[in-house]
Amino acid sequence: MSMSKPSRPHCWFWIPVATVCFALLAIAWCPQGTHGQDPQPANQPAAANQPAAADQPALRGATLIRVPLPLSGDTDSKILASLESISMRGQGNERPVVILEFVQASAPAGAQAAQGLEQPGESKSIGQGSSFEKALTISRWLSGPKGNRVKSVGYIATNLRGHAVLVALACEELAMLPDAEIGKAGIDEVQIDPTVQQAYVDVAARRGMFPAAAVRSMLDPSQSHLQLDIEGGGVEYTTAPDWETKPRPEVALAPRQLVPANQMASFNGQELRQRRWISNTVNQREMLPVALKLTGPILEKPTFALPRKPVLLVLRGVLHPRVITRSIRAIDDAINNQGADLVLIQLDSPGGNLDDSMRLAYRLAQIPSDKAEVVVFVSEHARGDAALIALAADALYMAPNAVLGTGGEASINSAAIEQRKNSFLELAKLCNRAPGDMVGLAQPDATIHAFQAADGRQLRTVPNWIVDDPARPLWAKGKAIDYQNGIATDQALAMGIASDRANDLGGVAQSFGVSELPMEKQTSRVEQTIEWLASQRWLAYVCFLVGLICLSAELSTPGAGIPGLIALVCFLIFFWMNMFQGTIEWLEILLIVAGIGCLFAEIFVLPGFGIFGIAGLIMLAAGLLLAGQNFTIPTNRYQLDKLVQGLGQLGLGVILLFGTALVFHKQLGRLPIVRWFALEQPIGDKFIVAMDRLDEDRQMLRGRFGTTMTRCNPHGKAILGDVVVDVVSKHGWIDEDMPIEVVEVKENQVLVRRRTI
Repeated sequence: MSMSKPSRPHCWFWIPVATVCFALLAIAWCPQGTHGQDPQPANQPAAANQPAAADQPALRGATLIRVPLPLSGDTDSKILASLESISMRGQGNERPVVILEFVQASAPAGAQAAQGLEQPGESKSIGQGSSFEKALTISRWLSGPKGNRVKSVGYIATNLRGHAVLVALACEELAMLPDAEIGKAGIDEVQIDPTVQQAYVDVAARRGMFPAAAVRSMLDPSQSHLQLDIEGGGVEYTTAPDWETKPRPEVALAPRQLVPANQMASFNGQELRQRRWISNTVNQREMLPVALKLTGPILEKPTFALPRKPVLLVLRGVLHPRVITRSIRAIDDAINNQGADLVLIQLDSPGGNLDDSMRLAYRLAQIPSDKAEVVVFVSEHARGDAALIALAADALYMAPNAVLGTGGEASINSAAIEQRKNSFLELAKLCNRAPGDMVGLAQPDATIHAFQAADGRQLRTVPNWIVDDPARPLWAKGKAIDYQNGIATDQALAMGIASDRANDLGGVAQSFGVSELPMEKQTSRVEQTIEWLASQRWLAYVCFLVGLICLSAELSTPGAGIPGLIALVCFLIFFWMNMFQGTIEWLEILLIVAGIGCLFAEIFVLPGFGIFGIAGLIMLAAGLLLAGQNFTIPTNRYQLDKLVQGLGQLGLGVILLFGTALVFHKQLGRLPIVRWFALEQPIGDKFIVAMDRLDEDRQMLRGRFGTTMTRCNPHGKAILGDVVVDVVSKHGWIDEDMPIEVVEVKENQVLVRRRTI
């Protein structure tokens, strides 16, 4: 007669588990905030101690558009598309400032001289060879009604020649290097057509900077430029043909010839400033903000022809390394293989990892300006390191209630920032952003100050990152900037961080000439399905709990069966889901394994419920919580909210599973799959009779002698007479083939001890 033990009832095991889970759920429901919510209401993202945007003067920045010379191909359509886009962003009477920087189009070294674009004895010049029709198209826009919606400033850093001069004359203001020249507009014309000359005169008259005589002398070498000094201090300008044919003022002195005969006029910045034909001269480009009285940054806007070729990426939730890698791969494929020239990114993320976010930010900042334009729209939050991705864009738009910064998924401290100082400075330079904004948004507790230079420049940065001369300091330290509660939309606009506000990404796309949003750049449906499954944290908890129940059933019955297989599959799914998300490491694995070990040691080795059971529950709960998050100890409000949510999810999952088992235990017992791996419980009188008979048989074993069949550690099997019985050693382990004696029969356990002969 074999007396193998029946299945052990385990309902008592779940009582403390349910108690702990009820407590966890109560904690999760406490009014401490929930995941995805701000400490403040949605329409008031900034704290009371944060300066309101209305109390701060709005920073006035500028947008820089490079005008590649000579004008050819589709250059004019690209520039006009950019100007149209900027002009639509004006708010009320505030006109956007647009700086047109005249630069040499990229060409092989020496190509300009080989093509005869420089005159003998003349310093380097640009613009010769420009198409008059294309220059006229841009000039009409700038000097016409559409151009009045922006404040256009032409920046000339080298000698400007050819019909590119017409574009400069159409600007509202000009800023030049003192030794840079503008002139010789007709250098490409054999004979000046009267239509061309009239176009120059009309454009210059609309702006009123250059006298008509000076404009004609820059275009036609036969129109020698003369200056008439009027008695009493007045000055008039004319040309030699006009002086010969028109009545001469009686009060005028003899004219002075400013340009030699049969030469086209060319004027440098210094003499133009002296004559007050231009408003500013600057010694270097960095002085433009001071000269133009800008308080915000100058952001470069690439130029592209219409229609634009957009690509759309949506970044939501935690930015795991695989998300960053996939995004970089998608951007490279869209730009290099599909010809995309506009990267639209919708961002709503708590970040994930500082290095990974910097990796994506670097990639966005390194996209050549002539290849693609990067636009980021923050719909709700860009927390922690996710803010670096937003700042890496060429244009940043924010929803009315959006927030940049505040603590996110990653725990970023001052040591981590200081360790990456060079990377932050390089990224800030690539993005044309203030280093302090990047540091403050990534780590809200950082100390950031506003600095004012003696030459008028402004900068927000970490105090010890300022490089200055101790003897003659250039930078003066200003007030500290508070990033602890994030930067709301209004404040981001006032600080010059955001380009504009928008209600949705569709509205942003329209301002860039895209009438309809493209399909999101996605991976295959199989990969999307896998990623969706891996992101369901509740499913991971359910798999783990089912695996724990099946493992308990497997250990409660002899042999290996289906419960063990199901437990193995559930545990594999649980660990795969968390490894796929990148949230599980050796600490979590060790805590989970140790917790399970302690619980089963308490059940099968040490009867009762003591220190091993409590420690097992604590380690198991800690391991499961840490497996669903990237941080160990919460260091900010977002992490605290996520920890509370994790507690609630874990507790609710256990309670729902336990409640379902209680409600449907009868129905579950009738399922074929349950009967395959669980012993069917006897019902009615048969159950009572069987249990009584089993108890009587066990009681008869008291005082019997026998021999162990297997080692008892402490459970094992022994031969008592001619019966094989499951026994438990009462004192220590007993090896096999050792004489034993039954000392006690307690409930369903036969307790034995080694017999000395």
